[in-house]
Amino acid sequence: MMKLLSKNKYTLLLLCLLPVLWGCSYRFSGSGSLPSDITRIYISVIENKTSEAGIEKYITDDLINEFILRRKDVLSRQEEAEAILSGSIDSIQETPIAHSSQSKSTQRRVVLGLSLKLVDQKGKIIWVVNGINANQAYNVTDVKTLTEQNKKAAIQILSKRLAEKVYNRLTDDF
Repeated sequence: MMKLLSKNKYTLLLLCLLPVLWGCSYRFSGSGSLPSDITRIYISVIENKTSEAGIEKYITDDLINEFILRRKDVLSRQEEAEAILSGSIDSIQETPIAHSSQSKSTQRRVVLGLSLKLVDQKGKIIWVVNGINANQAYNVTDVKTLTEQNKKAAIQILSKRLAEKVYNRLTDDF
């Protein structure tokens, strides 16, 4: 009888706490809606303002892929979209982070910075973010082509990370 009473207390306590937990509105990042009740967007090619050729393709493709992965029905052709997501890659920086000697680095960090905006079809800015960035380390070798491949791989990782950040920021309902 005592075990049954104890078990009922826990059940009652749990039932009392459930509304409190639901009231917290806890949800996963990026699971909200787009700003201003936008339901269809077009993602334009991101402008590359850096000297690193070709990175605009990675960023644009990864943004599109992130939306396809999370909410495929949101993307549309430009003429059918309620809003257009556009922006630029404003900066790319590399800094050495590990050294084998005073004059030789063995690892570098690459940092990409983006600015993006979501504009409705009338040109009104709905959402804007400046200075969103991410960084990734890569190995430096004695072979220049291998170091460049490592840097390119790091940029591709950054691109995916930035696309996820952008999606999460764009769909956070605060």
